[in-house]
Amino acid sequence: MAIVQNPITGRSSGTYAGAVFATQFGKNVLRSKPVSVSVSQSDASKLARQKFKALAAAVRELSPALNTFFKSKVFNMPVTSYFIGQAYDRAVSGTLGNVVVDYSKLILPADSLGLAEYIEIGISTNLLDVTIFQPAISNLIGTDNTLDIACYNATTGKLVGIKSGLDSTVDVINFASSLIGVDDDIMLYAKPSKVVKSKGSSELAVISS
Repeated sequence: MAIVQNPITGRSSGTYAGAVFATQFGKNVLRSKPVSVSVSQSDASKLARQKFKALAAAVRELSPALNTFFKSKVFNMPVTSYFIGQAYDRAVSGTLGNVVVDYSKLILPADSLGLAEYIEIGISTNLLDVTIFQPAISNLIGTDNTLDIACYNATTGKLVGIKSGLDSTVDVINFASSLIGVDDDIMLYAKPSKVVKSKGSSELAVISS
């Protein structure tokens, strides 16, 4: 159905018979409908679509952590779009009908602060113990700063949980979840809650089991 709002000065949209209303350079124009839209059905195109779909689903699972740990202004685009673009080649492989996502390669952060050296994780069934070594962490991020930590299961591709604003003087933090398996590859993403001045822009550590 076509919608016309003052065809001389306003906006027109929608379709009418075999035509489509559009606005171009501030003017209402009428174009003929395209006869059809052709989507390639080649095996290569199908595989590319399957890869993108699988990766998008994996990144969508991680989106709460991505939005906590990263800001779109850093990338000049939505955070999810950035990580899909960065991870497509390195994290997705397989053949038509059997696409595989390597969840451990979705994020490859740098550790400019050296946080990973002073954080250890111990895994038991349904439980993760995060040990933070003091006073090293406080010295790295400042005594008035706190930590944000995300727990991610790189075997299943599931985000276990996020803890924000953690007191950096705490020695042990627990993640309790049925999403943690004793044989799973668990990854922690840790960063200071506030920007640490005089350090590089990459202030994210990854600690893997």
